[in-house]
Parts: sequence; structure tokens; C-alpha cells
Amino acid sequence: MDFRQLTYFLGVASELHFSKASEKLFIAQPALSRQIQQLEKELGVLLFERDKRNVKLTPAGEYLSNEAQKILSQLDNIKHRTQLIHNGEEGEIRIGHPGSAIYSVIPPLLSALKLFFPNIKTNLSEMLDSSVIEALKKHEIDVAFIRELHPDKYLTAKVVFREPFALILPESHPINENNFESLAQVKNDNFILPPRNSSSVYHDLLLRICEREGFLPNIVHESNYGATILKLVEHNLGISVMPISYKFSSAMKVKFIEMKNIPERTNLSIIWRKDDTNPVLQNFLKVSESLDFSDARLLK
Repeated sequence: MDFRQLTYFLGVASELHFSKASEKLFIAQPALSRQIQQLEKELGVLLFERDKRNVKLTPAGEYLSNEAQKILSQLDNIKHRTQLIHNGEEGEIRIGHPGSAIYSVIPPLLSALKLFFPNIKTNLSEMLDSSVIEALKKHEIDVAFIRELHPDKYLTAKVVFREPFALILPESHPINENNFESLAQVKNDNFILPPRNSSSVYHDLLLRICEREGFLPNIVHESNYGATILKLVEHNLGISVMPISYKFSSAMKVKFIEMKNIPERTNLSIIWRKDDTNPVLQNFLKVSESLDFSDARLLK
């Protein structure tokens, strides 16, 4: 029993008339009759009851008709999905990202991806910059967003988003947007910052910002995760300097004061394996290139 025989059988089962079925199937009636007889012989059952005037399905024929329709429908679906996967229109993409990216580039990117490629599934993993490179090389993720770039001949990276820093203060802190002038005003406060071993370039950048204002921060707590830092600030355990996109993260009782008067910005880059030919990844990259992440409206 093969695909062609099932197609011929369903044609006759639908019409219950060999002549009409042969016309629709573009096969001579005698040849169609032989195909049905061969199928009945192979199965060892009678599929149709025939007389000079009528053709009707036997109980075995009714069963085969129902199941064959399911099988052919499933085969059509397999064919369709195979084509989608080949074209990168269906499949999964695994994305590594820092916590802040979920408040900036990821939501608009995934919204656009859903619009153009609704059958692509995403798997998101929050991870540290220090873990991203290894995860890419081990094929644990397909693409990532990263703040700290190191040249690597096996990887390609592109800056997609630049944002200013913000001073993060408890709600009760006397400094606010109206009286803030520089970080020198908070040089005696305790700081909560990421540890240097998780992102040395980012950590050193924050220290340079403070040094230019004439002080080194008194770091009393360290955390790799922005949500943790914000919670500690909310409980008056210190202050911090973070990407301003965290402003959209929660309703915590903290103040975000954009540091407009400093030249430093923090970059967010997209990074992937140079030799990765996964068509889903290629479509993901095309969508990311089509977006202007500098448009603040995307981040709200």
C-alpha cells in the first residue's frame, strides 16, 4: 500500500463512482479498477460493494477511508512544515541575553519576529556576558545580546543599541532630577555594582566615570543581576549606576536620574557564530536589522 494507491482509493470513496473518480484522478477507469483490486488483494479485504448501479464502502472501506484521510492530511502538513523549516520560517532560536535587554531590545524584536515569522519559537536564557561566548561556542545558544565584546575569529558581532547610564537612588534620597549635577554629590554614599569578574570592561567603565568625578566608589554589595541591585537600592542598602533601560523594569520605589552630562554610553551588541547557516537564525538577524532600537517608542 503506497501513497498513490491511497489517493486512488480516496478518490473512489469520495465519488462512489469509478467513472467520475477516474476523470478527477486523470486515470483510465480500467487502470483505476486494477489499482483498487490490487489494494484489496494486498489487504485481504473487500473495500467496496459493487453492482451494476451502485458502489458503496464496506465497513473495512469506511475505516480505511477515515484513516487514509488523516494520513494524507498529515503528509501534507509534514511537507508544508519541511518547506517552512528549510526556509527558516519555522523552528526554534535560542537567545542569551543580559537582564537589561528584556527592558530594551528584546520585546520589540520578538514582536517583529512574531509578525513576520509566527512559527518561530524563541527560547530565552538570561546569562552573564562572561558566559555568552562559551555558550555560543558549545552551541548551547544560537545568538546573544552582550555588553562586553572581545574579538573572536569564530564569532560575528554588531552593536544594535546604545543607551545612557542612570544614577539609581532610593526614593527617600535627597538627590533628585532637579538638584542633580554630577556623581560627586554622592561620593560618600555606599554603592552596589556588578563584580569585576563577571564583566571587567563594564565594571571598569563605571569606575572611570566615578574617578573622573574625583572619587572611587565604596562598594558594599555586588550582584550580577539588575533586579537584585534595584531591590537592594529600594531598601536603602546603597545606590547604583545602571543602564537607563532598567527604568522600564518594575515599579520599585527607586529614582532613575539620567546622567546626561557624561559622554559614556553602554552598548548592547548582537553576537552569533560566523559559520552558522541555520535559516531561522538568518531570518532572526534580518528582523533585528530592520528595527531602529534608538526609537524610544519601541522601549515603552
